[in-house]
Order: sequence, then C-alpha cells, then structure tokens
Amino acid sequence: MKIKILFVEDDRAVRALLVEQACEDGYQAAGAANADAAINLLKKEDFDIVVTDVRMPGLSGLDLLLHIAELRPRAVTLVLTAYGSIGDAIIAMRRGASDYLTKPLDNEQLSSALRVAANRVSQKREMPIEGKSAIAPIIAESGVMTKLLEEVKIFAPRKFSVLVTGETGTGKELIARAIHELSPRRDKSFVALNCAAVPRELLEKELFGHERGAFTGAHTSGEGRFGRADGGTLFLDEIGDMDYDLQPKLLRVLEESVFEKLGGARPIEVDVRVVAATSADLPRLIEEKKFRRDLYYRLNKVMLELPPLRERPADIRPIAEQLLAHFCASSEGEGLPPKTLDAAVWPALSSYCWPGNVRQLRNAIERAAVISAGEDLIRLTHFPEEVRGGATSGVSAPLAARTSFGFAQPLPAEGIDLKAQLADQEKQLLLQALKEANGNHKLAAEKLRLPRSTFIEKTQRYGIGK
Repeated sequence: MKIKILFVEDDRAVRALLVEQACEDGYQAAGAANADAAINLLKKEDFDIVVTDVRMPGLSGLDLLLHIAELRPRAVTLVLTAYGSIGDAIIAMRRGASDYLTKPLDNEQLSSALRVAANRVSQKREMPIEGKSAIAPIIAESGVMTKLLEEVKIFAPRKFSVLVTGETGTGKELIARAIHELSPRRDKSFVALNCAAVPRELLEKELFGHERGAFTGAHTSGEGRFGRADGGTLFLDEIGDMDYDLQPKLLRVLEESVFEKLGGARPIEVDVRVVAATSADLPRLIEEKKFRRDLYYRLNKVMLELPPLRERPADIRPIAEQLLAHFCASSEGEGLPPKTLDAAVWPALSSYCWPGNVRQLRNAIERAAVISAGEDLIRLTHFPEEVRGGATSGVSAPLAARTSFGFAQPLPAEGIDLKAQLADQEKQLLLQALKEANGNHKLAAEKLRLPRSTFIEKTQRYGIGK
C-alpha cells in the first residue's frame, strides 16, 4: 500500500513541485492551497504524512497541526519554515511535528526527509498507540545528566507526582518512561498525552472520556486517558498549554483520585500516577493568571529539570553514535549499511546550538544516513546547512566565527561548496541587517548599501520573512 502525503502550501508552483517530487519518489501525493482546504481533505481521506508551510493566508500551519492531531492522530507531520525561523520550528515540534525543513529546499533534502517520515509511518503501523514499553537507554556521560538520572532512581518508586521541565526535544518523555519503568507500576500502562497537540475544546474529552450523548456525534461512550492509565502512569506533556478553566478538574483528580466523564455525573475512582512536563515558564504563567498556583504546587512535589543539549556537549557524540547505529539496524534504515561519522563532523555537531535538542539531532542523523545512501561514512556535507555551520545561533555559523569573509578554521580535506558558502554568508548578512534595523527593510537595505528593491528580491529568494 502506497504511503499518502498531503502538501499544504499556498504557492501554487511550489506546491506542484512538491507533489511532483513525491510522486517521482513513489508516494501517492496531493496538495492543498491553505489550511482550510487541508482540513477538508483530512476529513475525507486518510493521509500518512502531512507536510505544511507555516506562514499561509488564513489559518497558519502551526494551527493546522492541532487539527491534524484531532483528525489524523497517527499521521507524521513535517513543517516548512523560512530560513532562520527557528521559533516557528520549535512551536511546531511542541505541537507534534516530527521534523522541520527550511526553505528553500532541494529535491534531495525533500526526498531524504520523506523517506525518514515514511519509515516512521511504517513503524507506527506496527506499534500500538499506547501500552507497555521497555525503558529506552538514556545517554548520561555529562555530570549534569548523571546527577539527574540518580534523582530519577530515587523518586521513581514513590507514588507522588513529578514535574519534568526542559526545552522542546530534550527527552522529557524518555524521563517519564524511565520513572514508570523503575516504579512498581511498570507492568501497567504508560499513557501519554500532548496537551499542546489537542484543541482546547477537546482536551477534557481526551483526559476524562465522555458519556453517550455528551456532544453531537457521541453515539457511544468513550474512555479517556485517565481511565486507560488506571493502575499505571499518565504522562501529560506541555501541561502549560492546558486551558485555565480545565485545570481545576485535573487538580481534583490529583487530590481525590476521582473524576467524571464529560456529560456524566457518576464519580469514577482511579489509581494513576501523573508525570507532567513543560517547556514553558510556569511561574511566569502563574503571574499572568494562565496557570493555577495550587495545581503547580500539586504537580511540583518533585521537579526534574532536563538541561538543553548545548549545555551537555559531552553527551552529543555518544547520543549521535547511538542514534546512528539504531537507525541503520532498524526497519527504518532498511537497506542501509552500518555507518560511522567522519571525524570532520564532530566539531560542527559539538558547536551547533541544537535549538530542537535531541529530537533535532535525531532528525539530522537520520537524514544524513539516508542522503549518504550506500556509503559507510557520513560526511559533514550530508548534514543540513544550518548544522554544517556549527552555529551557536541555532541558524548557521555566526559571522563572528569568520575572519574578513574567510574562515577561522582550515578548509576541510574534502573541500567546500563555494557557491553554497557564499550564499550562506549573503543570507546571514541579510538576516543581521534586518535584525539591527528591527525588521525595517529600507534601513536594512541602507546598511548593506543595496537598493531597497534588490534587498527585497534577495530576502524573497532566501525565504526570509515569509
């Protein structure tokens, strides 16, 4: 059965190219000009992969992710972002996107990303949505992670709630699963719910279930996540996105172990351990009256803070090697030989900011493995452009690391793509000028001594500011 892909892109020419490339790669593909059109298609057809632009007229791609989670929860989602729009990418990953691609992208980048996504579709088809899971190995060679895992071992056997904090992609669900597997509840279900990926009006139903007739279309009763997790562990990711008015109902379950289904009046007792996670600043949300103080203290009996990948560089190499070995040996990497990473790769991986943390590192490793195809050595050229620069900004190499439009480091033995390097420098100068001009195109053009029309043409070519 062919994998079906939906491309959501408002530019007709770009959309046609994306669909054409996917079809050439052997997929069944369709296009939608905006989010509303995509929602209509998703209601009628079952798509395995959805690739959406972020900035579109009307409903944005970020908002579309919430609808995809509701309509096609098992679909793998990718987002297309303008060069440098790391903020959008992080929000997208919080809402369930598995990867992001920066514009403009070439056919090879698209094909490799789709192959990785297609492999994840196949993996999802073979896996249950939830249930028991063996503890995944967590790399902890850095001092800060070693200390964190010691705390996990101490607190896991206890029943009280745990709050895991950290940036998007740091591995908060891995920590939650470790807590479950090291607890007396290990033989019961581990159930996960991403609060940021569910529309607010549907989150209560997802948590507590519903009775027949509770809403239009509710012809039968349904069990929620608390019911499914009875006796086990419920992981609530991005708890900071939960609607303020729903929070008292969660607090009641935590305090009394009792809830009612949506549309019901019968109290239901449950024995569930809640592990919550967030990438948000909950104390700030409390001050802004967006998160309840009493719920915060109830969840925060134990707080585990996961450091971002950039603060534990000692873990980058072993994590990358583990991810690569696992991918090549798995069904996802079918047909690929065992691979190693070239020595020239490590300085870039170690100095890059990794705004998407371990999740972004995984995507970069898997895409590099696919692009390198039959080769047994992955080179720096196989990685995305922003990673090749080893950026501390999370976008590409900072201008400060270069000297007089040259490079502080010797050229690699395999040489460089001069055209790509010059284009990269031009993009960085455009971005820097816009930043210093606070987004004013006229002032930014003057800083670069360019006519305003030329400046705008260049920003459009690189997808800046779309």
